[in-house]
Amino acid sequence: MLTFPGFWLSFVMLNHAIIVAAGAGRRFGAKKQFYPVMGQPLFVYATNAFEAHAEIHAIILVVPRAHVKRIRKFLKGLGFKKVLHVVAGGKRRQDSVAKGLATIQDKRGMVIIHDAVRPLVSKTLISRGIRLCQKHKSAIPGIKVRDTVKRVKRQRVAHTIPRHDLYLVQTPQFYDLQTIRKAFLEVDSRIEYTDEAAMLESLGMPVHMFRGEQQNIKVTDKTDLKFVRRILA
Repeated sequence: MLTFPGFWLSFVMLNHAIIVAAGAGRRFGAKKQFYPVMGQPLFVYATNAFEAHAEIHAIILVVPRAHVKRIRKFLKGLGFKKVLHVVAGGKRRQDSVAKGLATIQDKRGMVIIHDAVRPLVSKTLISRGIRLCQKHKSAIPGIKVRDTVKRVKRQRVAHTIPRHDLYLVQTPQFYDLQTIRKAFLEVDSRIEYTDEAAMLESLGMPVHMFRGEQQNIKVTDKTDLKFVRRILA
């Protein structure tokens, strides 16, 4: 349980943020979550967004095992107050999220799962997701696909995919704690899921989609950093 000055909040449903920063960064050519941007590692910007949000009560940072001690020490120097745990990630994304979930002792509340390499997440987006998750038990942001989408095999167009109901999904993703724990318990763990929403989908559990933000990009290669630097500046 979390304790705050002057009173005990064991009876309050808390909002926990899990920031996933355990990727290997193979396409990027390095662990991009630690890549320096304007004097700080990239993951710090995402962490700051949740640290500064009044409705986020605790943060769990999931990093590669070899970096746990270094990141704990680094964060102490920055004065983060809400980062309660820095834990080692797993082989797959879902394994890393599971390790973050395991640190949460509360039976009720909300967990917000975010990619550390989405540094431009806004206060507005976090607030909107919290409100919608309170209503729907799950909520994920997405951007409607604007371009024509084609399936290609061996560099030849196989067919065009109708785009009217296609969305590009973002993080943070918002889940009722009981809902996400049920999903992790019941899914086939041998299957690799690209996000937590896919786990709920596989079980027939509803996932509410809401409008994401264009600037909430996921840094995939070094060209994306130009956009990030321009916005942060």
